[in-house]
Amino acid sequence: MKIIEQLISENYSEDVPFKELGEILDYEQPNRYLVKSASYDDSYNTPVLTAGETFLLGYTNQTDGICPPSQEKPFIIFDDFTTAFKWVTLPFKVQSSAM
Repeated sequence: MKIIEQLISENYSEDVPFKELGEILDYEQPNRYLVKSASYDDSYNTPVLTAGETFLLGYTNQTDGICPPSQEKPFIIFDDFTTAFKWVTLPFKVQSSAM
């Protein structure tokens, strides 16, 4: 908690209003983007991601249930176990719903 308090004290400005995350972000459980097989191959097109340290597990040839982020509407993948997160702008599938 001391780190958060330090960041707030160093960066707080009355010019920037406080907002709850739910006011600026939508939360989506990734179940519909789960990859059905771990048969990854670098010759396939769709990346399979995890929010942990590994991030890119491989590529899949599955074409259904691909997550559709874009430069205009990116996704933030957050791992609820490790608290790692990634900013993603390319279509992908995920290996686990634990994010």
